[in-house]
Amino acid sequence: MKRFTWVLLLVWLAGSGLLFAGGGKPEEAVKLQFASWMVAEASGGEVWIPERIAAWEKNHPNVKVEILPVAWEDTPTKYTLQIQGGTAPDVFTVESLWLGKFAKMPKATVDLRKYMDSAFVSQLVPAYKGGEMDGKLAGLVWNPNPWVLVFNKDLVARAGVSGAPKDAAEVYAQAEAVKKLGAFGIGLQLSLDEYAADTFHMLTWPDGGDLLDAKLKPMASSPGTVKTVKLVKSLVDRGVVPFGEEVRNLRTLFAKNRIGFFFEGPWIAGVLDGEGMSRDAWEVSPWPGPVQPASHILCLAEQSKHQDLAWDLMKFIVTDETTTKEYFKRTGLLPLVQKQYDDPQYGSRYVKTFLSAMSGMRNPNVWASQKKFEIETAFMEGIQKILLAQGAVEATLKEVDAKIAQLLAE
Repeated sequence: MKRFTWVLLLVWLAGSGLLFAGGGKPEEAVKLQFASWMVAEASGGEVWIPERIAAWEKNHPNVKVEILPVAWEDTPTKYTLQIQGGTAPDVFTVESLWLGKFAKMPKATVDLRKYMDSAFVSQLVPAYKGGEMDGKLAGLVWNPNPWVLVFNKDLVARAGVSGAPKDAAEVYAQAEAVKKLGAFGIGLQLSLDEYAADTFHMLTWPDGGDLLDAKLKPMASSPGTVKTVKLVKSLVDRGVVPFGEEVRNLRTLFAKNRIGFFFEGPWIAGVLDGEGMSRDAWEVSPWPGPVQPASHILCLAEQSKHQDLAWDLMKFIVTDETTTKEYFKRTGLLPLVQKQYDDPQYGSRYVKTFLSAMSGMRNPNVWASQKKFEIETAFMEGIQKILLAQGAVEATLKEVDAKIAQLLAE
């Protein structure tokens, strides 16, 4: 009778998961953390991403993923503090403009070349290299996002312009035409932050300008940059461009038919959905020149205790077709896997415009500097001074160059 009782007890222990070979302790559930702004704001991914992570968990029954919403604006500072404090999420989202910061930060990100073998890489669009910095694959591109022009179809039609300018000069001419309707012609980010400076690169490149040259020497006072800044000041002074608006305000103004054109990536579909603007009310056209990437990138924290599992989660989010197909519908964000573009849903002008822009993506030189934030902030401080008529263009940009040189020397 006693033997029968022990057998029943052993069967119960085995069935409850409390019996392990060698008399070990019960296996603890693995906990991963996934952090992103795409679950923090109304952009189409805030519901879908948790649903798909739950689907991944079903195939990993001993793993629980804690989803951490992080505001886009807080992303670089929060992750920096977490990495320094040893509490970084296993998987965290960065944007291209922050890749250099985290790729070069000590003990921040895993070099994904150990996971991304030739067989895996061969199925991806070339934009996967957007996760590379100085030979290190610091992140897995989640969505390859080039910048394009987004335009209000009604304002463009009433202004009698095409919405598809062939060069930079025509962009500004069409914006001037929209201004005559009483709206702003083009929304440029001119606030005091690095994101505003990043959008400036695309304006300066057609004129041969930049903040740093290829050798990371200051060139804010170069003829090309001076020319661009003078043009932007003229546009602001004449009300073609709203002054000092940060990106979220520009999106709201656009959705209220107050702006004709502005720069955005493919996330804009979900964002304007959240603003209540119909997708039939706007369209996209290529920016006629090089564009910087603004890809969403998943990074694997070096301090993660479960790196293989974290990589498996990253790979699932990026390559699982059920996940990416619906994610595109909700957010407008494009997949990384080349074969997925064979689906007819990717045959629209919207997708073709972004795909064509991918071939013109160019990393700004300043992205290769760990002083990126300080350099771009110094530049935008100079721009603010110029726009407020507190300094002449050439003299102020020479001051900016001196400040940048000082930052690089520190």
